[in-house]
Amino acid sequence: MSKIAFISAAPETISSFLLAYIKELSLHHDIHIITSLGSSGNIRGLPSDITVHNVNINRDPKVFADLKSLFALYKLFKKQNYDLVHSFTPKAGLLTQISAFVARIPKRLHTFTGQVWATKQGLSRSVLKFLDKVTATLATFCLIDSPSQKAFLIKENLLKEENCKVLASGSISGVNIEKYVFSQETRDNLRSEHKIANDDFIFMFVGRMKKEKGVPELLEAFKQIGTDKKAKLFILGSDEENLTESVNNIANIHYLGFKSNAQEYYSFADVLCLPSHREGFGNVIIEAASCNLPALASNIYGLSDAVENGGTGILHQVKNMQEIASSMESFLADPEKLVAMRKRCRARVEETFDERILVKEFILFYKEIGLQ
Repeated sequence: MSKIAFISAAPETISSFLLAYIKELSLHHDIHIITSLGSSGNIRGLPSDITVHNVNINRDPKVFADLKSLFALYKLFKKQNYDLVHSFTPKAGLLTQISAFVARIPKRLHTFTGQVWATKQGLSRSVLKFLDKVTATLATFCLIDSPSQKAFLIKENLLKEENCKVLASGSISGVNIEKYVFSQETRDNLRSEHKIANDDFIFMFVGRMKKEKGVPELLEAFKQIGTDKKAKLFILGSDEENLTESVNNIANIHYLGFKSNAQEYYSFADVLCLPSHREGFGNVIIEAASCNLPALASNIYGLSDAVENGGTGILHQVKNMQEIASSMESFLADPEKLVAMRKRCRARVEETFDERILVKEFILFYKEIGLQ
């Protein structure tokens, strides 16, 4: 029985994306979780027989705190003598790979889920890219959550073809297609709750309200399509950059804030909007697609794998407000195409992104790298 540690800066990464892997691996291996538990003290959905270690890992750069975390990880790795460590998220990846390398952990994996530096310039891009390079160099192997992101990382000389891989067709964990499924009852209830007519057309954004998520462009594009087409825009997510004031000044936009039941709104809406400037993959797109919800998204690496352009949604040029607006108009003008897209969305997820496909590939990969 091998001893394996999963490391993430945030417990939400574990509960949102890794539980299916952990549960399957725990049948034959000793699984440990290392994360910043904070005040909650637990990880939602984690089986009680999994060992959890609380190590504070800050997402933002904090030199002294990071050095303390690095030393804590090193001591833990030496004490537990893991056969394999697997890190997720950038900061956890950097600290894990450095401490695991020094502690001589034989198998060191990291999963890349997007690059903060991809849209930056100058010194900040160089520094952040260098830190990712350290992570990639010290890891014995890397997984990437989308084919286009893999191509980007190879082009940027962070990885080589022989030391990285995308599982199946991409995504960090696939979709639980039994959990994410369209419900007419949910659609009717939510539309009644929000006083939305059945023939109103709902565009919806789900995610953190930030400029790099393309929220300003989405708002401007929505203003261009006019108010006479019964179109509305709903925004779900925490406002991290004080963008709410601009939302309140636009007709037919509804800001709902963070919603713990966001997945229910996939049945409520007609099109998901994700005009991000950067994404590793965009799991929200395939979760929505599993509920028959097409996407309008930026044509960038990651999202270009999540959306089948013309089949499960429309891809637009990043930061292009005119193209976003015209794409919105095309959805409004062609209801028959929308119906076809809705059917294709669910079918593609079942064929390609079913969680069970990713779990099978994940377990097979672990065996391929010699995990006993």
